[in-house]
Amino acid sequence: MRISTSQTYRQGIKPITDHQVSLAKVQEQISSGRKILQPKDDPTNSARLMELHKQLTMNDQYGRNITLANGRLATEEGALQQGGDILQRARELNIQANSAALTDENRQSIAVEVRQLRQQLQDIANTKDSEGAYLFAGFKEQSTPFTLNANGDVIYNGDQGQRQLKIGPSRQIAVGDAGDDVFMNIRNNNGQFQVATSANNKGSGVISTGSVTDSVAFQNSFMGHDYRIDFTVNGANTTFNVIEVTNGIDNPTPVVNNQAYVAGQSISFRGMEVSISGTPFDDDKFTVEPSQNQSLFKTLDDLINALETPTKTAPEQAALTQSLANSLADIDQGMLHLNQIRGKAGSRMNSLDAQDAVNQTFDVQLQSLMGDIGAVNYAEAASQMNAELLGLQAAQQSFVKIQNLSLFNYLR
Repeated sequence: MRISTSQTYRQGIKPITDHQVSLAKVQEQISSGRKILQPKDDPTNSARLMELHKQLTMNDQYGRNITLANGRLATEEGALQQGGDILQRARELNIQANSAALTDENRQSIAVEVRQLRQQLQDIANTKDSEGAYLFAGFKEQSTPFTLNANGDVIYNGDQGQRQLKIGPSRQIAVGDAGDDVFMNIRNNNGQFQVATSANNKGSGVISTGSVTDSVAFQNSFMGHDYRIDFTVNGANTTFNVIEVTNGIDNPTPVVNNQAYVAGQSISFRGMEVSISGTPFDDDKFTVEPSQNQSLFKTLDDLINALETPTKTAPEQAALTQSLANSLADIDQGMLHLNQIRGKAGSRMNSLDAQDAVNQTFDVQLQSLMGDIGAVNYAEAASQMNAELLGLQAAQQSFVKIQNLSLFNYLR
Protein backbone atom coordinates (compact mmCIF):
# COMPACT_ATOMS: atom_id res chain seq x y z
CA MET A 1 0.00 0.00 0.00
CA ARG A 2 1.31 3.41 -0.96
CA ILE A 3 1.08 6.20 1.63
CA SER A 4 1.48 9.70 0.30
CA THR A 5 3.11 12.54 2.15
CA SER A 6 -0.19 14.47 2.41
CA GLN A 7 -1.89 11.44 3.91
CA THR A 8 0.90 11.17 6.44
CA TYR A 9 0.37 14.81 7.39
CA ARG A 10 -3.37 14.32 7.76
CA GLN A 11 -2.92 11.25 9.93
CA GLY A 12 -0.41 13.08 12.08
CA ILE A 13 -2.57 16.17 12.57
CA LYS A 14 -5.85 14.35 13.32
CA PRO A 15 -4.79 12.98 16.73
CA ILE A 16 -3.54 16.43 17.65
CA THR A 17 -6.85 18.13 16.78
CA ASP A 18 -8.84 15.33 18.45
CA HIS A 19 -6.93 15.78 21.69
CA GLN A 20 -7.30 19.55 21.43
CA VAL A 21 -11.09 19.20 21.06
CA SER A 22 -11.28 16.79 23.99
CA LEU A 23 -9.04 19.02 26.08
CA ALA A 24 -11.20 22.07 25.30
CA LYS A 25 -14.32 20.13 26.28
CA VAL A 26 -12.80 19.08 29.61
CA GLN A 27 -11.69 22.64 30.28
CA GLU A 28 -15.21 23.92 29.58
CA GLN A 29 -16.70 21.27 31.87
CA ILE A 30 -14.36 22.30 34.68
CA SER A 31 -14.98 26.03 34.19
CA SER A 32 -18.79 25.68 33.90
CA GLY A 33 -19.23 22.88 36.42
CA ARG A 34 -21.49 21.04 33.95
CA LYS A 35 -20.77 17.56 32.77
CA ILE A 36 -23.27 17.69 29.89
CA LEU A 37 -22.45 20.66 27.69
CA GLN A 38 -24.76 19.76 24.80
CA PRO A 39 -27.77 17.41 24.55
CA LYS A 40 -25.84 15.16 22.17
CA ASP A 41 -23.28 14.47 24.92
CA ASP A 42 -25.91 12.43 26.83
CA PRO A 43 -29.42 12.57 25.30
CA THR A 44 -31.10 10.58 28.07
CA ASN A 45 -29.72 12.54 30.99
CA SER A 46 -30.14 15.78 29.05
CA ALA A 47 -33.88 15.12 28.87
CA ARG A 48 -33.94 14.36 32.59
CA LEU A 49 -32.10 17.58 33.35
CA MET A 50 -34.57 19.59 31.28
CA GLU A 51 -37.48 18.11 33.22
CA LEU A 52 -35.76 18.72 36.55
CA HIS A 53 -35.02 22.31 35.55
CA LYS A 54 -38.68 22.78 34.64
CA GLN A 55 -39.76 21.49 38.05
CA LEU A 56 -37.21 23.75 39.74
CA THR A 57 -38.57 26.77 37.85
CA MET A 58 -42.13 25.90 38.85
CA ASN A 59 -41.02 25.45 42.44
CA ASP A 60 -39.50 28.93 42.36
CA GLN A 61 -42.85 30.27 41.11
CA TYR A 62 -44.64 28.52 43.98
CA GLY A 63 -42.27 30.31 46.35
CA ARG A 64 -43.14 33.68 44.81
CA ASN A 65 -46.84 32.83 45.06
CA ILE A 66 -46.43 31.98 48.73
CA THR A 67 -44.73 35.32 49.35
CA LEU A 68 -47.58 37.14 47.58
CA ALA A 69 -50.23 35.12 49.42
CA ASN A 70 -48.60 35.78 52.78
CA GLY A 71 -48.59 39.50 52.03
CA ARG A 72 -52.28 39.59 51.08
CA LEU A 73 -53.37 37.46 54.01
CA ALA A 74 -51.30 39.51 56.45
CA THR A 75 -52.96 42.66 55.11
CA GLU A 76 -56.38 41.03 55.42
CA GLU A 77 -55.68 39.86 58.96
CA GLY A 78 -54.61 43.38 59.92
CA ALA A 79 -57.81 44.83 58.43
CA LEU A 80 -59.94 42.30 60.28
CA GLN A 81 -58.19 43.12 63.54
CA GLN A 82 -58.89 46.82 63.00
CA GLY A 83 -62.52 45.99 62.23
CA GLY A 84 -62.73 44.02 65.47
CA ASP A 85 -61.24 46.96 67.39
CA ILE A 86 -63.89 49.25 65.90
CA LEU A 87 -66.69 46.91 66.97
CA GLN A 88 -65.15 46.63 70.42
CA ARG A 89 -65.22 50.41 70.76
CA ALA A 90 -68.84 50.47 69.53
CA ARG A 91 -69.67 47.86 72.15
CA GLU A 92 -68.17 50.00 74.90
CA LEU A 93 -70.18 53.00 73.70
CA ASN A 94 -73.33 50.88 73.57
CA ILE A 95 -72.91 49.84 77.19
CA GLN A 96 -72.09 53.42 78.18
CA ALA A 97 -75.24 54.71 76.48
CA ASN A 98 -77.48 52.24 78.32
CA SER A 99 -77.45 54.30 81.49
CA ALA A 100 -80.41 56.08 83.02
CA ALA A 101 -78.08 58.89 84.06
CA LEU A 102 -77.48 59.97 80.45
CA THR A 103 -79.59 62.57 78.68
CA ASP A 104 -80.66 62.58 75.05
CA GLU A 105 -77.89 65.09 74.37
CA ASN A 106 -75.32 62.73 75.91
CA ARG A 107 -76.45 59.87 73.69
CA GLN A 108 -76.37 62.07 70.61
CA SER A 109 -72.75 62.88 71.38
CA ILE A 110 -72.04 59.16 71.57
CA ALA A 111 -73.82 58.73 68.22
CA VAL A 112 -71.33 61.16 66.64
CA GLU A 113 -68.45 58.87 67.58
CA VAL A 114 -70.34 55.79 66.36
CA ARG A 115 -70.79 57.53 62.98
CA GLN A 116 -67.04 58.02 62.81
CA LEU A 117 -66.55 54.34 63.63
CA ARG A 118 -68.93 53.41 60.83
CA GLN A 119 -66.90 55.47 58.34
CA GLN A 120 -63.68 53.87 59.58
CA LEU A 121 -65.21 50.43 59.11
CA GLN A 122 -66.14 51.29 55.52
CA ASP A 123 -62.58 52.48 54.89
CA ILE A 124 -61.26 49.18 56.25
CA ALA A 125 -63.69 47.25 54.04
CA ASN A 126 -62.13 49.11 51.07
CA THR A 127 -58.56 48.14 52.00
CA LYS A 128 -56.11 47.57 49.12
CA ASP A 129 -53.18 45.16 48.94
CA SER A 130 -49.60 46.03 47.95
CA GLU A 131 -50.53 45.82 44.26
CA GLY A 132 -53.39 48.29 44.59
CA ALA A 133 -56.14 45.66 44.33
CA TYR A 134 -59.12 45.77 46.71
CA LEU A 135 -58.90 42.92 49.22
CA PHE A 136 -62.62 42.44 49.77
CA ALA A 137 -64.03 42.88 46.25
CA GLY A 138 -64.01 39.24 45.11
CA PHE A 139 -62.87 39.06 41.49
CA LYS A 140 -63.72 42.76 40.93
CA GLU A 141 -60.42 43.81 42.46
CA GLN A 142 -60.19 47.12 40.60
CA SER A 143 -63.63 48.39 41.68
CA THR A 144 -64.44 49.97 45.04
CA PRO A 145 -66.37 47.24 46.83
CA PHE A 146 -68.28 49.29 49.44
CA THR A 147 -70.06 52.54 48.59
CA LEU A 148 -73.10 54.49 49.78
CA ASN A 149 -76.41 54.41 47.93
CA ALA A 150 -78.90 57.27 47.67
CA ASN A 151 -80.30 56.43 51.12
CA GLY A 152 -76.89 56.57 52.76
CA ASP A 153 -76.72 52.80 53.22
CA VAL A 154 -73.50 50.90 52.55
CA ILE A 155 -73.86 48.52 49.60
CA TYR A 156 -71.52 45.85 48.25
CA ASN A 157 -70.43 46.17 44.60
CA GLY A 158 -68.08 43.17 44.42
CA ASP A 159 -68.86 39.53 43.74
CA GLN A 160 -68.50 36.25 45.60
CA GLY A 161 -65.25 35.27 43.87
CA GLN A 162 -62.26 34.14 45.89
CA ARG A 163 -58.80 34.54 44.39
CA GLN A 164 -56.70 31.38 44.48
CA LEU A 165 -52.93 30.97 44.09
CA LYS A 166 -51.11 27.75 43.32
CA ILE A 167 -48.52 27.08 46.02
CA GLY A 168 -47.59 23.49 45.18
CA PRO A 169 -47.84 20.92 42.39
CA SER A 170 -51.35 19.94 43.49
CA ARG A 171 -52.33 22.62 45.98
CA GLN A 172 -54.07 25.98 45.77
CA ILE A 173 -55.00 28.36 48.56
CA ALA A 174 -57.44 31.25 48.87
CA VAL A 175 -55.66 34.57 49.37
CA GLY A 176 -58.69 36.62 50.35
CA ASP A 177 -62.37 36.60 51.25
CA ALA A 178 -65.30 38.15 49.43
CA GLY A 179 -66.57 41.30 51.09
CA ASP A 180 -70.16 40.12 51.43
CA ASP A 181 -68.99 37.11 53.45
CA VAL A 182 -66.89 39.32 55.72
CA PHE A 183 -69.01 42.43 56.27
CA MET A 184 -72.53 41.82 54.95
CA ASN A 185 -73.83 38.34 55.85
CA ILE A 186 -73.76 38.13 59.65
CA ARG A 187 -76.60 36.48 61.53
CA ASN A 188 -78.18 39.08 63.80
CA ASN A 189 -79.21 39.03 67.46
CA ASN A 190 -78.01 35.76 69.06
CA GLY A 191 -77.29 34.14 65.70
CA GLN A 192 -80.26 31.74 65.93
CA PHE A 193 -83.29 33.95 66.50
CA GLN A 194 -84.08 37.64 66.96
CA VAL A 195 -86.43 39.37 69.37
CA ALA A 196 -88.23 42.70 69.23
CA THR A 197 -90.90 44.75 70.97
CA SER A 198 -93.97 46.04 69.19
CA ALA A 199 -93.89 49.73 68.30
CA ASN A 200 -97.36 50.06 69.87
CA ASN A 201 -96.37 48.78 73.32
CA LYS A 202 -97.42 51.03 76.20
CA GLY A 203 -95.57 49.36 79.05
CA SER A 204 -91.90 49.17 80.04
CA GLY A 205 -91.40 45.52 79.15
CA VAL A 206 -88.11 44.47 77.51
CA ILE A 207 -87.37 41.01 76.09
CA SER A 208 -83.95 39.36 76.37
CA THR A 209 -82.03 38.15 73.33
CA GLY A 210 -82.46 34.62 74.67
CA SER A 211 -80.69 31.39 73.80
CA VAL A 212 -81.23 27.92 72.37
CA THR A 213 -81.60 25.25 75.05
CA ASP A 214 -82.41 22.23 72.85
CA SER A 215 -80.86 22.37 69.39
CA VAL A 216 -82.81 19.36 68.09
CA ALA A 217 -86.18 20.71 69.16
CA PHE A 218 -85.21 24.15 67.91
CA GLN A 219 -84.29 22.90 64.45
CA ASN A 220 -87.34 20.65 64.17
CA SER A 221 -89.99 23.02 65.49
CA PHE A 222 -88.78 26.60 65.50
CA MET A 223 -87.10 27.11 62.13
CA GLY A 224 -89.44 28.52 59.51
CA HIS A 225 -91.93 29.85 62.06
CA ASP A 226 -92.42 33.15 63.86
CA TYR A 227 -93.69 33.54 67.39
CA ARG A 228 -95.44 36.31 69.27
CA ILE A 229 -95.84 36.76 73.00
CA ASP A 230 -99.14 38.53 73.76
CA PHE A 231 -99.84 40.04 77.17
CA THR A 232 -103.17 40.41 78.93
CA VAL A 233 -103.58 42.54 82.04
CA ASN A 234 -106.73 42.03 84.09
CA GLY A 235 -106.53 44.01 87.27
CA ALA A 236 -103.60 42.68 89.28
CA ASN A 237 -103.22 39.63 87.05
CA THR A 238 -100.79 39.73 84.13
CA THR A 239 -100.69 36.70 81.84
CA PHE A 240 -99.29 35.93 78.40
CA ASN A 241 -99.75 33.54 75.50
CA VAL A 242 -97.10 32.38 73.06
CA ILE A 243 -98.64 32.29 69.58
CA GLU A 244 -97.10 30.46 66.62
CA VAL A 245 -97.35 32.44 63.38
CA THR A 246 -96.96 30.66 60.03
CA ASN A 247 -97.03 32.69 56.82
CA GLY A 248 -98.63 35.58 58.70
CA ILE A 249 -101.45 33.45 60.12
CA ASP A 250 -101.84 32.80 63.85
CA ASN A 251 -102.14 29.21 64.99
CA PRO A 252 -105.39 29.02 66.99
CA THR A 253 -103.76 26.82 69.63
CA PRO A 254 -101.20 28.77 71.70
CA VAL A 255 -97.82 27.18 72.31
CA VAL A 256 -97.96 28.58 75.86
CA ASN A 257 -101.45 29.45 77.12
CA ASN A 258 -102.49 31.87 79.87
CA GLN A 259 -99.15 31.72 81.66
CA ALA A 260 -98.76 33.99 84.70
CA TYR A 261 -96.11 36.64 84.15
CA VAL A 262 -93.16 36.88 86.50
CA ALA A 263 -90.63 39.56 85.60
CA GLY A 264 -87.27 38.06 84.61
CA GLN A 265 -88.55 34.47 84.63
CA SER A 266 -87.58 32.26 81.68
CA ILE A 267 -90.18 31.59 79.01
CA SER A 268 -89.31 28.31 77.30
CA PHE A 269 -90.78 26.87 74.09
CA ARG A 270 -89.64 25.14 70.90
CA GLY A 271 -86.14 24.41 72.24
CA MET A 272 -85.28 27.96 73.27
CA GLU A 273 -85.91 30.39 76.06
CA VAL A 274 -86.28 34.14 76.56
CA SER A 275 -87.21 36.33 79.49
CA ILE A 276 -89.12 39.55 79.79
CA SER A 277 -88.45 42.20 82.40
CA GLY A 278 -90.27 45.41 83.30
CA THR A 279 -94.02 45.94 83.37
CA PRO A 280 -95.88 45.00 80.19
CA PHE A 281 -99.29 46.60 79.66
CA ASP A 282 -102.43 45.01 78.30
CA ASP A 283 -102.09 44.03 74.60
CA ASP A 284 -98.30 44.59 74.61
CA LYS A 285 -96.57 42.24 72.19
CA PHE A 286 -93.10 40.81 71.69
CA THR A 287 -91.88 38.88 68.66
CA VAL A 288 -89.43 35.99 68.32
CA GLU A 289 -88.30 35.22 64.75
CA PRO A 290 -85.42 33.39 63.04
CA SER A 291 -82.23 35.42 62.73
CA GLN A 292 -81.53 37.18 59.45
CA ASN A 293 -78.34 38.17 57.66
CA GLN A 294 -77.30 41.69 58.54
CA SER A 295 -74.31 43.83 57.61
CA LEU A 296 -71.93 45.28 60.16
CA PHE A 297 -72.79 48.70 58.77
CA LYS A 298 -76.50 48.23 59.50
CA THR A 299 -75.58 47.09 63.00
CA LEU A 300 -73.85 50.41 63.60
CA ASP A 301 -76.66 52.29 61.82
CA ASP A 302 -79.22 50.70 64.17
CA LEU A 303 -77.12 51.77 67.15
CA ILE A 304 -76.89 55.32 65.79
CA ASN A 305 -80.66 55.47 65.24
CA ALA A 306 -81.29 54.25 68.77
CA LEU A 307 -78.92 56.81 70.25
CA GLU A 308 -80.48 59.67 68.27
CA THR A 309 -84.09 58.80 69.19
CA PRO A 310 -85.47 60.99 72.05
CA THR A 311 -86.77 59.21 75.14
CA LYS A 312 -89.36 61.23 77.06
CA THR A 313 -91.74 58.50 78.22
CA ALA A 314 -91.43 55.09 79.86
CA PRO A 315 -92.36 53.22 76.63
CA GLU A 316 -89.73 55.23 74.72
CA GLN A 317 -87.14 54.39 77.37
CA ALA A 318 -88.12 50.72 77.13
CA ALA A 319 -87.79 50.88 73.33
CA LEU A 320 -84.31 52.41 73.73
CA THR A 321 -83.27 49.72 76.20
CA GLN A 322 -84.53 47.04 73.80
CA SER A 323 -82.73 48.61 70.83
CA LEU A 324 -79.46 48.88 72.74
CA ALA A 325 -79.76 45.26 73.91
CA ASN A 326 -80.35 44.08 70.36
CA SER A 327 -77.50 46.24 69.05
CA LEU A 328 -75.18 44.80 71.68
CA ALA A 329 -76.10 41.26 70.60
CA ASP A 330 -75.58 42.22 66.94
CA ILE A 331 -72.17 43.72 67.73
CA ASP A 332 -71.16 40.56 69.60
CA GLN A 333 -72.19 38.46 66.59
CA GLY A 334 -70.16 40.75 64.32
CA MET A 335 -67.07 40.47 66.53
CA LEU A 336 -67.42 36.69 66.62
CA HIS A 337 -67.81 36.59 62.85
CA LEU A 338 -64.71 38.74 62.21
CA ASN A 339 -62.70 36.58 64.59
CA GLN A 340 -63.78 33.48 62.69
CA ILE A 341 -62.75 35.01 59.35
CA ARG A 342 -59.49 36.15 60.92
CA GLY A 343 -58.90 32.63 62.22
CA LYS A 344 -59.35 31.24 58.70
CA ALA A 345 -56.83 33.74 57.36
CA GLY A 346 -54.37 32.73 60.08
CA SER A 347 -54.88 29.05 59.26
CA ARG A 348 -54.10 29.77 55.62
CA MET A 349 -50.92 31.57 56.62
CA ASN A 350 -49.89 28.54 58.68
CA SER A 351 -50.60 26.35 55.67
CA LEU A 352 -48.42 28.62 53.53
CA ASP A 353 -45.53 28.26 55.96
CA ALA A 354 -45.91 24.48 55.97
CA GLN A 355 -46.06 24.32 52.17
CA ASP A 356 -43.07 26.63 51.87
CA ALA A 357 -41.04 24.22 54.02
CA VAL A 358 -42.13 21.33 51.77
CA ASN A 359 -41.19 23.31 48.66
CA GLN A 360 -37.77 24.18 50.04
CA THR A 361 -37.07 20.53 50.85
CA PHE A 362 -38.16 19.56 47.35
CA ASP A 363 -35.95 22.31 45.93
CA VAL A 364 -32.92 20.87 47.71
CA GLN A 365 -33.78 17.41 46.41
CA LEU A 366 -34.11 18.68 42.85
CA GLN A 367 -30.80 20.52 42.98
CA SER A 368 -29.08 17.47 44.46
CA LEU A 369 -30.48 15.24 41.73
CA MET A 370 -29.48 17.72 39.04
CA GLY A 371 -26.00 17.78 40.54
CA ASP A 372 -25.78 14.00 40.48
CA ILE A 373 -26.82 13.92 36.83
CA GLY A 374 -25.27 17.02 35.34
CA ALA A 375 -22.54 18.31 37.67
CA VAL A 376 -18.93 17.63 36.74
CA ASN A 377 -16.76 15.37 38.89
CA TYR A 378 -13.72 17.61 39.30
CA ALA A 379 -11.34 14.83 40.30
CA GLU A 380 -12.38 12.75 37.31
CA ALA A 381 -12.28 15.77 35.01
CA ALA A 382 -8.81 16.73 36.24
CA SER A 383 -7.53 13.21 35.57
CA GLN A 384 -9.09 13.27 32.13
CA MET A 385 -7.52 16.65 31.39
CA ASN A 386 -4.09 15.31 32.36
CA ALA A 387 -4.63 12.30 30.12
CA GLU A 388 -5.63 14.51 27.22
CA LEU A 389 -2.59 16.74 27.78
CA LEU A 390 -0.32 13.71 27.78
CA GLY A 391 -1.94 12.39 24.63
CA LEU A 392 -1.66 15.79 22.95
CA GLN A 393 2.02 16.10 23.82
CA ALA A 394 2.73 12.59 22.53
CA ALA A 395 0.87 13.29 19.29
CA GLN A 396 2.73 16.54 18.81
CA GLN A 397 6.15 14.96 19.43
CA SER A 398 5.47 12.00 17.15
CA PHE A 399 4.26 14.31 14.41
CA VAL A 400 7.50 16.32 14.60
CA LYS A 401 9.47 13.17 13.87
CA ILE A 402 7.14 11.84 11.19
CA GLN A 403 6.95 15.08 9.23
CA ASN A 404 10.75 14.85 8.50
CA LEU A 405 10.45 11.46 6.76
CA SER A 406 9.72 12.98 3.35
CA LEU A 407 11.71 11.47 0.36
CA PHE A 408 12.87 14.93 -0.59
CA ASN A 409 14.92 15.13 2.59
CA TYR A 410 17.17 12.40 1.14
CA LEU A 411 17.58 14.07 -2.29
CA ARG A 412 19.26 17.23 -1.08
